Amino acid sequence: MTTLKIACIGECMVELTQGTEPNSLIKNYAGDTYNTAYYLKMLLKGHAEVSYISAVGTDALSVELVDALETAGLETGSIRRLEDGKVGLYLVANDADGERHFTYWRETSAAKRVFDGEEGDRLLASLADYDVVYLSGISLAILTPVARVKLLNALSEANIDVVFDPNYRPKLWQNAGEASSAMREFISATHATVMTTLDDEQLLNNLTSDTEVIDFWLAAGAQEVIVKKGAEGCLIASENLLVPSLQGLQPLDTTGAGDSFNGAYLAAKASGKSVQDSAQLAHQVAGQVIQHRGAIVPSSKLEL
Repeated sequence: MTTLKIACIGECMVELTQGTEPNSLIKNYAGDTYNTAYYLKMLLKGHAEVSYISAVGTDALSVELVDALETAGLETGSIRRLEDGKVGLYLVANDADGERHFTYWRETSAAKRVFDGEEGDRLLASLADYDVVYLSGISLAILTPVARVKLLNALSEANIDVVFDPNYRPKLWQNAGEASSAMREFISATHATVMTTLDDEQLLNNLTSDTEVIDFWLAAGAQEVIVKKGAEGCLIASENLLVPSLQGLQPLDTTGAGDSFNGAYLAAKASGKSVQDSAQLAHQVAGQVIQHRGAIVPSSKLEL
């Protein structure tokens, strides 16, 4: 049996979350596309090779970060080590409802330069070796406009399946118009599934209903659109199917919920499950993530 090859492109950072003791912090490693890669690999186990494509420095934190990815079973051969690079860092604070608020330190992150130079060109050429490439709006936002175009061309020429989560972060873009335009270019040039949320779409495209979101991304060229609606569930456009999420959960920390949903859904689909069964598994995983501090739940604590 041929092993499925999946590449996730983006930025993994140092994550600091609140500890149980006053003024205590817990250090971990996370980032939207890494979180998805983590759950993809955990659920697919040996049935898929999941690679992470990024850039880090050569300092102790960068070494620890790559070690953490390898411990999670991810392939790290496509992570560049830049002598003058650093990894980004963010602090998570949660309100009483578990909703998260972030403070970032990522201005000098090496991940911004992942596709620069000849080594970056080689990485882009290697994308044709994968069956699926997963990336997000953050993956695009941290790149220079030149690198963004190079990535778009590489994915278009490779003619492989792309899965995209807009994951709109206003501070990473000049404005919503720039972000939406860049994202639509990627969708129109690739064979893409869009996995988005109503919250993001309201900010990014001023869309306020499921129908508007689905019509917008299908018009942009998406092959499939999945709208994540939090406690209400998710809507899968191809089957006009609303799959309810788990009820009665009290979120502790919603960090990584959407990322884990994406990873679990894609893993289930790759395993041959129906879209409904895939969505139900994704809700189950995301439901456990929101009851855990931080984006990454150790495999020993995840009940499936």
